[in-house]
Order: sequence, then structure tokens, then C-alpha cells
Amino acid sequence: MRKIVLQNLSIAFVSKAIGFSSFVYIARTLSETEYGVYIYLIMILSLLPLLQLGSMHGTVILLPKYIANPNKNEVELFVYSNVVSHLIQFAAVLFLFLFDIDLDKLTLIVIGANFFLSLYTQNAQIYLNSIHEFQKTNIIKAFEQILKPCLVLSFFYFFRSLESIFTAQLIATTIILLISFLIVPIKSLRIDSKRFKEKTLKIYKIGFFVYLAWAIDIIFRTSDRWFVSEFYSVEELAAYGFSSSLALNVWLIAMIFCEPYGQILYTQVAEEKYKDIKRNIQRTNIKLYLLVFFVSVIAIVAYPYVLELVIKKYYETELLFFTLVISSLFLSINNMYIYYMISNNLHFVLLKYQAIVLAINLLLNCVFVFYHMDILFYSYSTVFSSAIYFILVRRFFYFDIDKKINLNNI
Repeated sequence: MRKIVLQNLSIAFVSKAIGFSSFVYIARTLSETEYGVYIYLIMILSLLPLLQLGSMHGTVILLPKYIANPNKNEVELFVYSNVVSHLIQFAAVLFLFLFDIDLDKLTLIVIGANFFLSLYTQNAQIYLNSIHEFQKTNIIKAFEQILKPCLVLSFFYFFRSLESIFTAQLIATTIILLISFLIVPIKSLRIDSKRFKEKTLKIYKIGFFVYLAWAIDIIFRTSDRWFVSEFYSVEELAAYGFSSSLALNVWLIAMIFCEPYGQILYTQVAEEKYKDIKRNIQRTNIKLYLLVFFVSVIAIVAYPYVLELVIKKYYETELLFFTLVISSLFLSINNMYIYYMISNNLHFVLLKYQAIVLAINLLLNCVFVFYHMDILFYSYSTVFSSAIYFILVRRFFYFDIDKKINLNNI
């Protein structure tokens, strides 16, 4: 496991270094108006997966349970899940054209094609993780996370336009898709309508409630930017979007670190090994706390120099960035607890906590809009809500896991 985690972190840091260079160069080169359009489009693309309604989440949780049970056919589940998710992804691409985006239709087609073709790669990684083939997952991940930002940076350097970014992404996605086919070939299976319906219902019976939790989480993580985009100037959205996107890398690195441990957790839940689950989460969290603290300190110290020496704009956003990093830190150290809750069918508890923190966040944001306060205040509401969310989820985890361990000992 240590080898896999080191590979994950190595890929992540190389990817983030290249991605950061690309991110900085794009932010510096584009005008604030163009960058505001780019941030708005990224926000829309982050919401389109919501149309899946939980197919991915149901598959992630069900596959380990099918693998643990010799009477279940995990290949059949994967094939049917793949069919359903691609049908919905195609509908999501059409939905993209309903937004008022200041780009020509051909560029939107390129963006939609990239969005659609990237799904099989995502599904292939879910399957490989479920059977604990982490080494093969990392091969796909290395191409996905390193090739794509390299091509984006190269294309943007030569053409310096928004269109070049999306063209580069589509070329990279196509290459990665071919690699995914080689590692996880498309599995042939005669589609039985009755079993297809049965498997789809099973996927959504679990996945839909996880989806709701995931959807609320996305809304919570992006609500500040939506308020800024609707009630403030494009330039202010660009400044907030730049700081927010950079700060979110702390959480993304934590997600990459936790991924293999989370997959082990899903298997342990399927086998009802609760003492091992508690030990897994506690040991993982110790490493996670050290990692995110180290990354956060480096990010906060380096940020002013990045503005001064590289970006040469978005000045006076240091406090905004610092606050958003703290918010990402709280989101990061919550990861393993959330994995535990969604894999144990504790969706309604998680939804209750999310509803509470989302309501607090939206209420505060509405107050800030009413008085048209500085965009810095939206980061305050985000970090305050994130802290409350962490306290609630962590408290419930220890209550529930100790109860399950005690019941098993009786």
C-alpha cells in the first residue's frame, strides 16, 4: 500500500506542478474578462455530472460487495453501469448548450466531446480500484493527470486562446481513452432487459442517496463562486475564482492520497470488519493531517510571491486565499469519515448534516449580498460552515463505529 500511495502522491505532485504552471500562465495571459468566462464555464462543467443522479456512486459501493460475494457477477454490474452512465453523459452534453456561454458552437462541441469521452476512463478506474488493481489505475492516472496539463500548456503557449485549452483537453482525453481500452477492454455482454433494469435499480437504490450527498457537497463548495458570479463584476469573479481554484488543490491532493485507503475501506465495510475500519481511518488520518498541514503552509507562504513575481495581478487577495485554504483543510480531513458514512448506508445522517451547513452558508451569503459586502466575506462563511461540517461528521463517526464494534463483541 505504501508503494501505491507514494505513486499516487508522485503523480499528484508532478501533475500539480505542471497544472499550476498552466493555471498561472493562463490566468496571467487572459484578460480578467476572458478569465471570468473561463471560470464560469468550469463552474458549469462541475455541475453537469449531477445529471448522473448517482450511477457512479452506486457502482463504487456495490462493486466491492459483488466481488466479496462469489454468487454475484461484478462484470455484469460494471457493464450495465457503464451503459447507463454513458447514456446520461450524452444527455448532459446536450444540456451544456442551454447555458448562455460566450463561446462559439464549435468550441462547445469540443467541450462536450471531451466531457463525454472522459467517462469511460473514469469508469475503468472505478473497476480497477474495486478489484484492488491500483498499479493499473495509476498507469491511467499518470497519463490523465500529467499528459492533459502538458498538452493544455503547450497549446495555450502557441495559440493563447480559450479555444486552444479545450482542443488540447480533447486530444489528451482521446489518447487516455485508448490507453483505458487497452488496460480495461470493453467487456462484451448480452444485454438482458430484465437484468439490466434490476441492476440499474440496485445501483440507484444506493447511488441516488449518495448522489444527493455528493450534489449538496458540490453546491456547498461552489455556492460562494455562484453568488460572486451573479452579484459582482466579472473581474471580481476572476479574482475570487483564481484564489478559490488554487486553494482547492489542498483538498484535491488529500482526495488523491485517500483514494486507495478509501477503496480498502469499502472492502472492509463489505466484510464487516469494523475494528479494521477504525484502525484504517485513524492511521490514514494521522498521515493525512501531516500532509495537508505541510501543503497548506507551503501554499500560504508561496502565494504572495506567486502574485508578485508571476501573475502580476489579483493583488490584495492574500487573506482571501488564506481563508479558502483553511476551508479546504477542513474538507480534506473529513474525507475518510465521509467514505465510511456513504459505504455504511448512513446517507440520511450525512444529508442532514449537509443540509444544516448548506443552510448556514447560504444564509450568510444572502446577508453579504444584501449589504453588498466585500467578496472576502464569502470565504469566511465557507470556512465557518466547513468547520461545523467537520465537527458534526467526525463526532458521528466515532459514535457509530464504537457502537458497531461493541455489538460485534457481544
